[in-house]
Amino acid sequence: MADDGSLEDFQALHRELTTVSEALRDDRESRGCLLLSQLSQLPLLEKVAGKLGGLLSRPGRKKESRDAVMSGKVTVFDDEYSLNKDYQDLVLQVADELDLDEIEAAKLSLLVEDDETTLGRPRKECAIIHFHQHRKFLLSCILLLLELSKEEDDLVAGGLGDELGFLGQYVNENILRANLPGVAATPSQPRFVPTCMATMRDIRIWLQKLVEQVTSATVLGRANEAQFQETIEFTHISLIQQHELLAVILCYAIEKHAALEQDFLDFIRVLKQVTRYDATIVHLVPVLGTYITIFGSTEGSGSVEQARKLDALVYQQLDDDVRTLPFLNATIRAWWIAEYSGWYMEDAAGSGLPNIDIDEEDKQRSKHFTEALGDGAFDFILAVVADARASEWEDAARRSLRQWLRKRTPPLPPDNASFSLPFQNIIAAKLETFVDAFISNMPDVLRRLKIEEDEQRQTSQIQEQDYNLERFLLIIAYSFEGRADAADGFWGDPENNLAGFLQWASRRATTPVQAAFCEMLQSLSEDSESATSAHEFLLDEAHQIRKPLTITWAHIVNELEYFANKVKDKSAPTQVSTHRPGKFGNEQAETEPEFTAMLESYLRLMAKLAKQSESARIYLLEQTKPGLPDVLFQVISGFVSPRIRACTFRALTSLIDRKTLTQNYMMWQYLESCLTGFFLSPTSNRTLASSASSHSPSFYMEALFQDMSPHIDDASAFIQFLDALTSLPEEYRPLNDVLSYPEDLGASARMRPGIDPYIDFALGHMFSVRTLDSTEIMQQRILRRCCLDLAFTCLSNFNEDLIVFSNETHVNVDSAIQCGDLHSYVTLHPFARVMEWMFDSKFMKSLLSTIHQSSADLGKAEPDSPLILSVLRGVELVSKALELQATYLDLVRPMTKPQGRAQSRSQYIPAPNRAFASIEDGLMTSMSLMSDLGSFCGIGHPNLTLASLQLLKRISASPRVISAWHSGPTRQSHRNKAIIALEEHGDAAVIAGSFIGEFKTPLDFHRRGESSEYLIKVYVLDFLYSCMQASPNRPTIAHLLLGFRCGANVLEIEPGSPFDRRSSLFHALLPVVLEIPSRDEEGSMQTWTVSLKYKVLRILKILWSSPLSAGIILDELRENDFLFHILLQGLVTQQSPIWDGQEAAGPDFLTTTAAEGYVDYLSMRAMALEYVTRELCSVSQGHAPALKRRIFDALGGQIKVDGLEVIQVPSVFEFHDSLPQESLFATTLPDLPTYGGFDLRSCVEEDDDSNPVYSIEKVEQIVRLKRNEAARNSGQLVLQQEGAQVDGEEGTLLLYLCYLNYFGRVKSYSHKVLKAWTKLLIMMTDCNDFKGASKVSFILQTLQATLPSLEMYGSENPGAAYELAQLARVLLFELDFATMASADKQSRAAENLVSDKLFQLLQICLSAIAKWVGNQELRAVYYSICYRHLTGLVDHGQGVSSSLRKTARTIQSFGEKLLNVVCDDAFGGDATCQSAALILLGTLVQLGKQENDNYVVETLNRLNFIGVLVDSLRGVLAEWEDVNKTGGSDQQHYLNAKLALLLQLCQTREGAKNVLHANLFRTVEQSGLFSVDPELQVDSSDSKALERHYTLLVKVARIIGAAIVSRGSHNVLQGRRFLTEHRMLVMHVLKRSAGIGAGGKADEALSERVGELAEAFMVVITATGFLEFESDSLSEENRPTPVLFH
Repeated sequence: MADDGSLEDFQALHRELTTVSEALRDDRESRGCLLLSQLSQLPLLEKVAGKLGGLLSRPGRKKESRDAVMSGKVTVFDDEYSLNKDYQDLVLQVADELDLDEIEAAKLSLLVEDDETTLGRPRKECAIIHFHQHRKFLLSCILLLLELSKEEDDLVAGGLGDELGFLGQYVNENILRANLPGVAATPSQPRFVPTCMATMRDIRIWLQKLVEQVTSATVLGRANEAQFQETIEFTHISLIQQHELLAVILCYAIEKHAALEQDFLDFIRVLKQVTRYDATIVHLVPVLGTYITIFGSTEGSGSVEQARKLDALVYQQLDDDVRTLPFLNATIRAWWIAEYSGWYMEDAAGSGLPNIDIDEEDKQRSKHFTEALGDGAFDFILAVVADARASEWEDAARRSLRQWLRKRTPPLPPDNASFSLPFQNIIAAKLETFVDAFISNMPDVLRRLKIEEDEQRQTSQIQEQDYNLERFLLIIAYSFEGRADAADGFWGDPENNLAGFLQWASRRATTPVQAAFCEMLQSLSEDSESATSAHEFLLDEAHQIRKPLTITWAHIVNELEYFANKVKDKSAPTQVSTHRPGKFGNEQAETEPEFTAMLESYLRLMAKLAKQSESARIYLLEQTKPGLPDVLFQVISGFVSPRIRACTFRALTSLIDRKTLTQNYMMWQYLESCLTGFFLSPTSNRTLASSASSHSPSFYMEALFQDMSPHIDDASAFIQFLDALTSLPEEYRPLNDVLSYPEDLGASARMRPGIDPYIDFALGHMFSVRTLDSTEIMQQRILRRCCLDLAFTCLSNFNEDLIVFSNETHVNVDSAIQCGDLHSYVTLHPFARVMEWMFDSKFMKSLLSTIHQSSADLGKAEPDSPLILSVLRGVELVSKALELQATYLDLVRPMTKPQGRAQSRSQYIPAPNRAFASIEDGLMTSMSLMSDLGSFCGIGHPNLTLASLQLLKRISASPRVISAWHSGPTRQSHRNKAIIALEEHGDAAVIAGSFIGEFKTPLDFHRRGESSEYLIKVYVLDFLYSCMQASPNRPTIAHLLLGFRCGANVLEIEPGSPFDRRSSLFHALLPVVLEIPSRDEEGSMQTWTVSLKYKVLRILKILWSSPLSAGIILDELRENDFLFHILLQGLVTQQSPIWDGQEAAGPDFLTTTAAEGYVDYLSMRAMALEYVTRELCSVSQGHAPALKRRIFDALGGQIKVDGLEVIQVPSVFEFHDSLPQESLFATTLPDLPTYGGFDLRSCVEEDDDSNPVYSIEKVEQIVRLKRNEAARNSGQLVLQQEGAQVDGEEGTLLLYLCYLNYFGRVKSYSHKVLKAWTKLLIMMTDCNDFKGASKVSFILQTLQATLPSLEMYGSENPGAAYELAQLARVLLFELDFATMASADKQSRAAENLVSDKLFQLLQICLSAIAKWVGNQELRAVYYSICYRHLTGLVDHGQGVSSSLRKTARTIQSFGEKLLNVVCDDAFGGDATCQSAALILLGTLVQLGKQENDNYVVETLNRLNFIGVLVDSLRGVLAEWEDVNKTGGSDQQHYLNAKLALLLQLCQTREGAKNVLHANLFRTVEQSGLFSVDPELQVDSSDSKALERHYTLLVKVARIIGAAIVSRGSHNVLQGRRFLTEHRMLVMHVLKRSAGIGAGGKADEALSERVGELAEAFMVVITATGFLEFESDSLSEENRPTPVLFH
C-alpha cells in the first residue's frame, strides 16, 4: 500500500463526486447534467485511475521487509530513514495489527506524523485510522463513480446528455475491467466481481480474527484496556463499513453486467457456508436480489433458456449438504421463484416453450415457494429489511408488531453498527423488485396465504398461525418507507397489480392483517400526494359499486369509538392511595395482543396521514362522526395500555400539524377537560371526585401524570403533544405576539391560568428526575429530546422585543398585539416558567448530563439519532436561555415574581427551586462542559458542531463566566480555571486537533458558503474571536487552543509543542489568509472566501495588538513572511470593482449579499495596513536593517524572492482608492409617506466593530405592529384600502435600511483604511534611513500620492481630510528646508517639484480654512501645515524671495474671510486649535514684517482681533496660575502662543501702535501682574512655581518693551509711568539679577528667569530714557521751587 498522499486524493475526489451527486438530486437536467459532463476535465480521475483497480488489496507481511525494519534502515518515499528501537516497535505493531508489509507500515507511520496533533491519538492508532480511512474513501469513490455512471446512462437514454459518456467509459476501463465489450481480461487484471467477492471474504476473515483477539485479550486481562477497546471497536466498525460498501458496489457491478453465471453459483455457495446471522449476511441479501434479477428475471439480461438452466443449478446447489441456516436457504428459493416465475406469465417468453408442462411446473414452483415460506423465508426477509432500515426513532408499537411476527431469525449482535443510507436504499430497491415480482407473478400463492390464515383462525385457536401475509405486508412497509417515488407504483395506476393488491388485502382482513396493512399504508404515504391518495382510498368513495372495503376511515373510527366506550365504562378503583392521589388502575381494557396491535396501527396510520395530507387532517379533525378528538381523549382518559395512550397522543399531535390558532385553542380545551375528568364515565367520575374532594384541584391531572411517569414512551408522546400545542401557527411568526392557548386556560381548576403544570411535569419531573432514573438508554434519549424541544419552543415563541417596543417607541403595543395586552402576554407566556427551570439545580444537572456524552457514542451515532438530536437541542437551549437571560432577569421576572406561586407538594408537578443566581453559575458546576462542547467539533456532525461553537462563543464572552474562571481564594492572579480543566485530561489537545482537522479540510467551491466545511470554519473563528475579544489581555481558552502555553498573565511557547513545531491551530489559520483565493477564475471577488479570510485576520489582529501576545505573534508572522504575502495578494493597495459578478457601484449594490464581502474586504485592508505599520515599527526597533530595507523595497513595489527574483507589486504610493468609498454608493432618501416619520432608534444595534446598524427583523416587527394598531383603529382604515401601496412602501423601507446598514459600514471601514494607510506612511517617514536627495524624493512621492486626495476631500470630507492632513503635516515637519538648495541639476529639479507641491498644499489648506471646513481639530492641522510652510520660507528663504511674495499674495487673495476664521478659532475653539491659530497668525505677522507688508496687521485690527487679544491679558495671571495648578499642557501652549503673538505684533511698528491703542498698559495694570512682589504672590519655597511666575512676567515685560521700542517716542510717557508705578518690583528684580538679596543659593532656572526679566526691564528703561528722566527729575527737585501763586 504505497500511499503517497492518495488518501487526500480520494478525499478530494469524494467531495467532487458528492457535489455532482447532490446537484443531480437537486437540479438533474440543468446543473447536475452540467457538472456530470465536467467530470471529464477533473484531473483527479486520471490521478487515481491506477489505484481503483487494486480495490482493497494490500501486501502482506514479509520476512525481508521485517528484517529491513529491524536493521534500522529503510528507504521510504525515495529517502532513507534511520529507525530507533521505539520506532521499529511501532512499525512492527502497525504491521501486525493490519497484516501489512512492514515497509508499507513504515510508510504509513511516517504519513501520520501530523495526525497525532490533529486526532489527539498515539501514532499507532493514527496509522490504523489512516489505513482504514484510505480504504473507506477508495470504496466510496468507486461507489459514487458507479452511481454517477448509472445516472449518466439514464440521462443519455433520455436524450439529455449530448456531452456525456466519459464516465461510463472510465468506469468500464478502470473499475469493472473485464467481461465488457472491447475490454480484454488479462492475468494482471483479474475480473472485478470475483475480486470483490474475495475482498469481502478477506474482511469476514479479518472480523473473525478480531473476535479471537478479544478472546485472547480477555484471557490475558487486557480486554478492558481503553486503547485496546478503542482500536478493536474502530477496526470492527471500519471493516463492517467496508464490507457494506463492497456489497453495494457489487450490486452496481452486477447490474452493469460484469458478472457471469459462475459468479452467481459461486455466490450461492458462499451463502451456503454462512453459520450465523450478522451484519455481513445482511450485506449479501441485496447482492442476492441483484443476481436473481439479472440472471433469473425477465427484467435481467438473460434468456429463458439460461434461466431454466440456472433454475436447476440453483436447486442443486441448495439441496447439497446440510442447510446451516434454513431460513436463509428458504429465502434464496423464495426470491428465485418469485422472479423466475415471471418467464411463465401470459405473453412471457417461457409461456410458449414446447415440450414443457407449464401448469405442472407452476404447481411445483408454488409448492416450493410455500415450503420456503414454511422454512422462514418471509421471516428472514422481514428480519433483514427491518434490521437494515429500522431507525432508533421507530415507534414502540411497530417494533412490537415486527418482533411478534419475527419467530425464526435471531436478532443481530448488540455491537452491530448502523447501516448506511446507500445500503438501505439498495436493499429497499431490491425488495421492491421482489415485492412486485411476488404480487405479479404468484397471485395464487398470495391468495392462498390469506385463505389458509382464515382457515387456521377458524379451525384452531390453539395452533400457532403462520402470519406470512402479515410478514409480507410489513416487508412492503419497511421496503417502501421513505421512498415516495417508489410508492407511486401503488397509487399511479389504479388498474395495475399493486393497486389491485391494496384492494384485495384490505377486504375481509383479520385483526393482525389489519394491523400490518395499516403499517404498510403508512409507508406508502411518505409525501402529500401519496398520503392524499391513501386518504381517498380509506374514504371508499370511488369503490362503492364494489364490495365495501373492510379497512376504511369509517371502520377505523368506529373501532376506536367502540374501544373508547369500552374503556370509559370500566369501573374506577374502589380505593385510591392517599400518597399517590388518583392513580389510574393497572388493569387494561384489552389484553388481546392482536387487537392491541390493530388499535395502535389505526392510531399510527391516522397520525401519518394527518401529518402528510392536509385533506386527511381536516377530514379527521372536523368531518368524522362522532368527533375524532372526543374519541381520542376518551381513550386517553380510560384505563388503557401506555402504548395505546402514546399512539393516541401522537395522533392528536398530527391533527394540529398545520393548525390554525382556533384549532389549537380547541385542542387545549380538550386537553384541559381531559385532565379535569370530563371524559371519565359518570361512575368513575363520582368515585374519583369523592377522593378528589380532599385533594388539590389538580387531582385528575396528577393522577394521569402519575400513570404516565413510569412509561417513558407514553410520557414522550404526551410531551411531544405539548410541544405541538405550544408552538404557534406559521402566520403568527416572527412577531409571536399571541399566546398559543386561551388566556383563561385552567382558570376554573387552578389558582392561576396558564400551562405551568404541564411545563412543571415535563421539565421538573420527567426531565429532571425520570431521565436520570431511566435504565433504557434509547427511551431516555428520546424523552430528553422531547422535553428539551418543549423548553426550546417556549423560549423561541417569546418575543422580548415587544417589551422594548412598548418602552422605546410610539407604538401602542397593548392594542397592536394579538394577545389581550402586553402584561398578560408576559405573565402568562410559558417563557417565564421555562426560564425559572433553567435556574433549578436538578434541571441543570439533567441538562448537563444530556450534553455530557461519550465522544465515541456520538461519533457512531447517525445525524438524526435521538442521541445527537438530544445533545443538539440541549446545546441550543442553553444558548437560547443565555441570549434571553437579561430580558428575563431585568424585565420579565419583576412582572411575574409578585404573583408568587405556591410551592407544589406533588412530585409530578414540582415547582422550580432557584438554586443559581445566573445560568452561568449553573453551567460552571460542571467544568467538563467546555471539554464536551469542544469535543463535539470533531465527531463529524456539522449541526452539532455549529451549535456547540455558538454556545462556546457565548459562554467564553460572558463577563460572569470570565470572572468565575479567573477567581481564586486570594487577590493574586490565578490561572484561568477553564484552561486548567481543558489541560487536565488533554482535552485541549483533542479539541485543537479537531479544529486543525476542520481547517485542513478543503473548501467546497461548488456549494461555497453553504457547505458544512465552510460554516464550521466560520463558527470556529467566531468562537476564537469572541473569546479573545472579551479578554484580550489575559490568557483564554482560545489562546490555549491556538497553541500557546497559558500562565496566569503570560503566554509562552513550550518547546516541542505543536506551536513550536508549527503544526498548531494558529499555523492552520495562516493558510486561510495566504492561500485561499479571494477571486474566482473570472477575476470576480468572492464574498464567501473574503469573509473567511476577514475572520482569520481579525483574530490575528487581536494577537499582534495585545501586549500579551504581540511579541510572539509578530516574530511568528515574520518567520512566515506574512507581510510580503499580503503585499503579493494586493491586500494593501488593490480592490476589485467586481464582486460576485456585480459591479461595486451604485446604491443597489449595497442591498446585495456581495456588500458583506465588500465591507469585510475594506476591514481586511485596514487590518493589513495596521499590521505592516506595526511590523515596520517592530523591525525598526529591533535594529534589523536588512529586513527593514526589504520591507521598504516591497512597499515601494519590488519584492525580492530568495534574494534573486524580483516580483513587481503595486507600490504603497499607488493607493488610488484610499479615499472613502461612500461617493460610489450615495443616494437620496426614498419617498416614504407612511413610514417616513417612524422612530426606529430602538432597532439600532452595533455590529462586531461597534458600527450602528438597523436590525431589519426588529423593523419588520415594528411595521407589522403599526399596521395591526392601525387596522384596529377605526380612524385609520386607509392602510387596508391601500394595502398594495403600503406593502410596497414597507419593502422600500426595509431595502433602504439594509442599504443604510452597509453604507454606514462602508464609510466607517473606508475611513479606517485611509487612517491605517496614513499611519503607515507616517511610520515610513519616521523610521526611514533616507538622507539628502533620497529623503526629498521620498517626501515628494508621498506628497504626490496625498495631495490629489486632500485637494478633493479637503473641504468636502472632513474625516478623510483630517487623516491626509496629518500625514502632510508630518511630511512638512520632516522636511529640512535648509537642505533645499542643492547644486546639482537633478536634485534641484526634485527640490523644485517639492516646492511646487508644498505651495499646492498651502493653497489647499488656506482654501479649506477660508471655507470654515470641518471641525476645529482638522483646522488645527491645517494651521500647523501653513505654519510649517511659512516658517520654512521665512527662516530659510535664501533665493526664494519670489516664493515669499507669491505666498503673501496668495494669503491676501483670500481676503478677510481667511483671517476671520483664524481669529475665531484663536478665541472660540479648544486649546489645541486656539494655539495653532495663534501660532499661524504670528507667522503671518512675521511674513508681513519680512515683506514690509502690513496687510495682516491691518486686517487683524479691522477685525478688532488685536483689541480682543490685548483685553484678554486682564485675566492672564489667573489663567497662568490655574494652568500651573492643573498642569494642562494644551492651555499652557495656548497662553504661550497668545503672548508670543502679542510680542510679534509689538515687534512691528503698525502692530505696536494697534496694541498700544488697545490700552496695553491699562490692561496690564488691571491684570495685577506687576503689582505684587513675586515672592509674595507665589510660595517662595516652591522654586518651580516661582520660576513659572517669573516666566509670565518675562513674556509680558518683553511685549511692553517691544511695543515701546517699535513705537519710538510716541509712548515713552506710558513706559515711564509703568516703571514708576512698578518701581519696587523693577528694583527688586534688578537687585536679584545682580545677586543682591537672593537669600542664599538660588535655583538655576529661577535665576535665569530673573535675569531675563531684568533684561526686559532694562529694555523698557533704556527705550524710555527712564534713568535720564529720573536724574533730571531729581535735579529739578533740588532747585528752589518757583512761586507760581502768591
